[in-house]
Amino acid sequence: MIELEKTISFSRGMGLAVCMLIGTGILALPGLALDAGTVHEAILGWFLIAIAAVPLIAICSRLGLRFPSTAGLAGYSEEAVGPWGGYAVSYLVGGSFFFGLPAVALIGSEYMGQLFQLSGVETALFAVLLVTLMFLSNLAGMKVISMINYAALAVLLLLISLLIAFNLNFLGSGLEIASEAVNGGGKLDLNNIWRVAALLFWAFLGWENLSFSLGEIKDPEKNVPRLYWLSFVLVTSIYLVLALISAGASASGTTLEGAAGLSSLVFFAPGGDLLIWLMVIVIAANACSWNFTASRLLYAGGRTGIFPEIFGKLSAGNIPVYSLVGLYILSIILICGSDLLKIPVSAMMLLVNQNFVFLYAFIIIAYWKTETGWQKWIFSVFSLLSLSFLISGFTWKVTYPIFLIGLGYFRYLRSINKVPVSRTPVPRVPASGSSESRNPVSGK
Repeated sequence: MIELEKTISFSRGMGLAVCMLIGTGILALPGLALDAGTVHEAILGWFLIAIAAVPLIAICSRLGLRFPSTAGLAGYSEEAVGPWGGYAVSYLVGGSFFFGLPAVALIGSEYMGQLFQLSGVETALFAVLLVTLMFLSNLAGMKVISMINYAALAVLLLLISLLIAFNLNFLGSGLEIASEAVNGGGKLDLNNIWRVAALLFWAFLGWENLSFSLGEIKDPEKNVPRLYWLSFVLVTSIYLVLALISAGASASGTTLEGAAGLSSLVFFAPGGDLLIWLMVIVIAANACSWNFTASRLLYAGGRTGIFPEIFGKLSAGNIPVYSLVGLYILSIILICGSDLLKIPVSAMMLLVNQNFVFLYAFIIIAYWKTETGWQKWIFSVFSLLSLSFLISGFTWKVTYPIFLIGLGYFRYLRSINKVPVSRTPVPRVPASGSSESRNPVSGK
């Protein structure tokens, strides 16, 4: 059987991780947070979610080192609850990608709407164009994806530098608002703070999805922890600076609400229209990275029998083409459906976020069962507290992730009544201090 090769170096992995994380989050969430709450509530939401992410990143990093495989999260869940966990989590993550990919494309189209005053139908058509570019670039292979990510990363750093440099006057007032919020000042509503934090969880999605690419990472024992922690520090720092600037600008009367809210800041810098084009480029690269990991999920599931077998096949060019085609068709259907039913992008993002809250529960259990030492207690307890806070306000919407988990369990029960499917074992790196070999193992 043709298998994926280890072609992702540390620099390629950083480009993939940063573009996977920072595209839509950095450009959409500052405005959407201000939609969901006051400037004080928005700042508190940013601080809370950044703190809540620390133990989750620690757990993802440790599991990524221990199980460097294309099975990714599915492999973690099997460690957590047994073979059915791989099915449940695969459907849970797949159901998230189905809404996440079109949401990313729709955010890009909202920015284009700032330039050309697009109608609803025209916005949907531009989103379809974005997913088409996403599909074609992934068909071209990892080298093309890496080139897109490097270019987008350079554009992103330029864009962020310009946004910060020409809006520094808002940073001071943003810091004052943050100080007031931390000290209980301003108008604060706990329900709004929860809503902001739950929405901002989108900003910290991606590190767990990176797990589907870890089977292609070179020298995983060295590079996996570096990828997780360096990308976390870089991305979180950028998020918080722009959140403070956005809060300061909003308090001064600048309108920043909505998924394309940051477009209001670019006009304080020279070449504002050009900067919006740069934002769309970054979002397109973000979409490509999401599509890359989603196709690897379907590929891994197809190989192990979780999804239909056709998704586990590679083309002559070593590309999971059937997975990419399936994602492309579904993305177009959901983009058209969101336009017809007038479903806001924020609703799709929250739907994805709650799925990942459930997903992290599997990750924490896997970490608990495979880790040793005092760190297991610290990171597990704080992670569970973070998840409890995030899940508290979703109410009836949790039926969607529960349905997906149930569907995965049902598929597992059906599979064990059929001819056993050959499964590729998930490689395991022994814990620190173990008497077993500590040499890096192949993800194959």
